[in-house]
Amino acid sequence: MLLAVAAIWGATLSYTREALSVVGVNGFLALRFIVATLVLLPFLPKVKRESITLANTFWSVVLGVVLYGIFFLQSLGLKSVTTAATGFITGTNVIMVPVITSVLFKAKLSFRIWVGIVITMIGLGFVAGTGLFSPVSGYWMVLMSAFLIAVDIVAVERIMTSVDAMWLAFVEIATVAVISGVLAIFSIGGGFGQMKAVMSLSVVLAVVFNGLLGSSFALWAQNYYQVIVPSAQVAVIFSAEPVFAALVAWLFFGGIVTLNVIFGGLLVLLGATIADEEAFRYLGSKLHLRSGHSR
Repeated sequence: MLLAVAAIWGATLSYTREALSVVGVNGFLALRFIVATLVLLPFLPKVKRESITLANTFWSVVLGVVLYGIFFLQSLGLKSVTTAATGFITGTNVIMVPVITSVLFKAKLSFRIWVGIVITMIGLGFVAGTGLFSPVSGYWMVLMSAFLIAVDIVAVERIMTSVDAMWLAFVEIATVAVISGVLAIFSIGGGFGQMKAVMSLSVVLAVVFNGLLGSSFALWAQNYYQVIVPSAQVAVIFSAEPVFAALVAWLFFGGIVTLNVIFGGLLVLLGATIADEEAFRYLGSKLHLRSGHSR
């Protein structure tokens, strides 16, 4: 099931890229997250009442603003960066998490993490190429989006431990819907465009797929299965997301996947796995067991 979530998240990039050729960024985000918000409404009665406090709701809104920044920057980057490259660059958030934790909580970075960071940065160089030398390029937009994903992960793990997962998700998603909706109405950052464009097949498919599967279903599956699946295994499974992004773009959307992106993407995945302690240990234990069986 979690592998399906990784595949869905990878596929959302291709659907988003198609939709953004017709409507503006904020217009698309508003439609996507309004759908996701409506889908989560029936599940609110299951939220633990003690979790719905003013403080928890406030910080959930703050994280909703961060979530908006994640999708807005990633969507802007998608307009000029290939889907495959976007997926692999987004995957660099794995190495950013320990760096942010080190800065904020004065935790030392091990030699293994530094090795993972260096390998990931080399891979990023292959994926983005000369785009990294332009501060306003789409590559930097996606990279900033990855940084905000890492901020969100650290905040949820270290700060939001007392918030019910469903309430946090609902408030975050609703916040994105409100922000993008208001900005779209005033045509800031790309509005809704003409009704004909909004009702086009590419936009409708993207909104339904991303809203129902990419947001609501994926969130539910992640929250549900992370309780029964070891976090190390979850990290390894989710690292497949950029691979699915590249495959879906290439197979179904005519996306361009160059050798540089493939090689750099593999380095990004390798570096991210090495930097993630639990994922590294999980893979190491699996390889050890297989070598033991083969003797």
